[in-house]
Amino acid sequence: MIPLHRSLLILFVLSLLISGLGYDPLSRLIPGVAPFVLPGLVLAALALILTRDLASARQQGQQGDSEITKALQTEADASLSRFDEMQRRLNRLSTMTQSLETAQAEQVSLLPARILILQKRYDDAVKWLQDAIEQRPESTEARWLLGEALVGNKRHNEALPHLRAGLVEEDVHRLSLIAQCEQGLGYYTDAEKHLLRLIEIRGDLRQQDLVTLGVVQSELEPQRASMTLSQALELNPFNSAARYQLIDLRMRLGAYDEAIALATDGLERNRADIGCYVSRADARFRRGEIEDEPAIFNDLAAAQAKNRRDYNIYRLRGALHQRRANRIDKAAEHRHALQEAIDAYEEGLSHVPSKFQAHLLAAESRVFLQLSRFEDAVHAAQRAVQHASGHVSNHLALALARLAAGQWRAAVQAADQGMPWAGWGGRIWLTAIDIFASTCAGVDPDTLRPKCTILAHELSGNDRHFELSDTWSVVRDVLDNKQTNVGKRGQRLIHDTVALLEHTLSAHVYRQTWGEARKADEVA
Repeated sequence: MIPLHRSLLILFVLSLLISGLGYDPLSRLIPGVAPFVLPGLVLAALALILTRDLASARQQGQQGDSEITKALQTEADASLSRFDEMQRRLNRLSTMTQSLETAQAEQVSLLPARILILQKRYDDAVKWLQDAIEQRPESTEARWLLGEALVGNKRHNEALPHLRAGLVEEDVHRLSLIAQCEQGLGYYTDAEKHLLRLIEIRGDLRQQDLVTLGVVQSELEPQRASMTLSQALELNPFNSAARYQLIDLRMRLGAYDEAIALATDGLERNRADIGCYVSRADARFRRGEIEDEPAIFNDLAAAQAKNRRDYNIYRLRGALHQRRANRIDKAAEHRHALQEAIDAYEEGLSHVPSKFQAHLLAAESRVFLQLSRFEDAVHAAQRAVQHASGHVSNHLALALARLAAGQWRAAVQAADQGMPWAGWGGRIWLTAIDIFASTCAGVDPDTLRPKCTILAHELSGNDRHFELSDTWSVVRDVLDNKQTNVGKRGQRLIHDTVALLEHTLSAHVYRQTWGEARKADEVA
C-alpha cells in the first residue's frame, strides 16, 4: 500500500500539470473557482500530513530518548549495586583475614599452655592460663584451655563455666568434653543436648557415643536410655561396655529376668566375659530368690578363677553370706554366717587394688556392727574413709560405727563430714545419726530443732520410701541401752525419731513436736 503523503505528492504533480494545460477539474464542481486551486488544496493537505508526521517522529524520538535514559540509569544503578556488593565482600574478606591472623597469633601465644596440658601438668597450666586471662579476659580460647586443665585436675565444678564460654558447637571434641563434665556434675539435660549435637555432627552412629548418651539418659528417663543402649548393643553385640550398661539399667528398673538373659547371652557369645558372670550373679542376688544362691556362688567362682581382682566378686559373696545370716535364728549359726561374710571381704582386701577396697571395708564395718564388735567396726570404717573420702557410704559406715561404740561427738563429726556427698537416703541417715548422737551427748533437744526440721522435710514426700538397713537393729539396741543419761525430753526425741524412721510416726506430727516454728509465708 502506497503511503498517504506519497499519494498526495503524486496527486499534486498531476493536478499541477493538468492546470498548466488549461484544464481545471474543480471548476466543473465549483463554477468560477480560480485556476490552480486544486493543486493548492493538494499541496496544503500534503503540508498538513508532513507536519503531522514530523510531530509524530519528534514525539517518538523523545520517547526513545527517555527509554534510553532510563535503561542507562538502570544499568548504572545495577553497576553501583554490584560495586557495593564487591566492596562489602572485600571488607568481609579483610575482616576474616584479620580474624584469622589474630586467631593464629592467639594460638601461638597459648602454645605453652597446650604443651603443659599434654604433659598433664595441670596445676602449672591452670596458673599460666589464669594469668593469660587476666591480661586478655575476652579470649574464649584461653578460657576453654583453662576449663580443659581444670577437668584434668578433677575440678569439674570450676571448669564448667570456662568450657561453656569457649564451646564451639561444631567441634566434636569440645562437645564430648563438656558433656563429660556436665554428666559428672549432674547436669544431665545439658549433657544429653550436647551429646545429641555431637552425634548429629558426626553424621553416623558410633557405639561409644550411644553408650555415653544412654548412661546420661538413664538419669533422666530410663526407658529412653534403654532404647539407646539397646541400639548401641545392636551395632556390636560383642561390645561388653554397652551390654554391662544395659544390664545395670535393667537391674535398676527391677527387670532382673531381662538382666539375667542379657548376661547369659553375653556368655554364650564369649565364655571368657568375666563381667557377665558378675552381672548375672548381681541380678540373681537382687532378685532375692533362695534357689538362685548356688548359681550365684558358681558364677562368682567362675569370675574369680579368671580375675580375682574384681571387687564385685567379694562384695556379692559377702552380701550373700549376710543375707543368709539374717535368715538364721540360731545365734551360733548366725554368727558363723556373719564370719563367713567377713572372710569374704578380707579375701577381697588381699586381692583387690587399693582404690577399690573402700566399699569392702565399709561393708565389713557393718558386719562387725552386727557382731557387736564396735571397735573393729570403727577401725574398718576409718580405713574406708581414708581410701575414698568422697563416698557417702564410707562416712555413713563410720558415723554408724561411732554411734554404736558410744563415741557421740565423733559420730556427729562423721555425719557432718559425709553430708557434702549425701543423696536423699544418705541425708536421712546422717541427719538421724546426728540427732541420736547429739542427744546422747547431752545436747538440749531445743538446739536440734533445725536438724529435726530437715529430717521431717526429707521424709515428708510421698514419691519415695525410705528403707532401713540390716544394721538398724544394732542401732536400736544401742539407743535403748544408752538413754539413761539423756533426760526425759531427750528420751522422747530419740523415741520419736526412731518412730519417724520406722514410719510409725508421721513427718507432720514429728515436725510439729520437734521442728522449728513455721514462718507466716510458709504456713500461707
